[in-house]
Amino acid sequence: MTAHAEPARHPHAGLGSLALFFGVALLALCGMEAMSETGLTWMPRFWHANRLLWWVMGAAAVTGGSLLLAPRSPDAGGWRPTRPGIRFRSVQLYTRIGCHLCDDAAIVLERHHRWLPRTVTIDVDTDARLRAKYGGCVPVVVCDGKVRFKGRVPVALLRRLIEGTPPL
Repeated sequence: MTAHAEPARHPHAGLGSLALFFGVALLALCGMEAMSETGLTWMPRFWHANRLLWWVMGAAAVTGGSLLLAPRSPDAGGWRPTRPGIRFRSVQLYTRIGCHLCDDAAIVLERHHRWLPRTVTIDVDTDARLRAKYGGCVPVVVCDGKVRFKGRVPVALLRRLIEGTPPL
């Protein structure tokens, strides 16, 4: 049986839900008053004196609640391996200037920097030997001397590699 990392709960999820609920309720009351011929006569006097304020507060609460509930990037607390720590002694990324897949690979590796050593980026066009070896297929990710990825670096596969490799 393999251990799976439990999905991290956003630390402000409760506050975000509360703000979203409050904002929707406030906007609903504002809308009910605007559509009613007599208004909401049962509301206190300060409600009627500050109508614009209530619309603005409702919209702000909905916006704030939505932002607090928005999904975060993996680096901001989403995925974590079951065991912390750096996984490899060295990581090289063989690239070529102007390669969008190389740029994507660098971003994926950077997002997982807490579990990987500093990535050394090597341009294959600077060395004829490297150009002959990797020229037709970049990016190439090499971890501790072993080619792990060619072309795209799928996030799910990188995470499996990190999870399956014991920390140093």
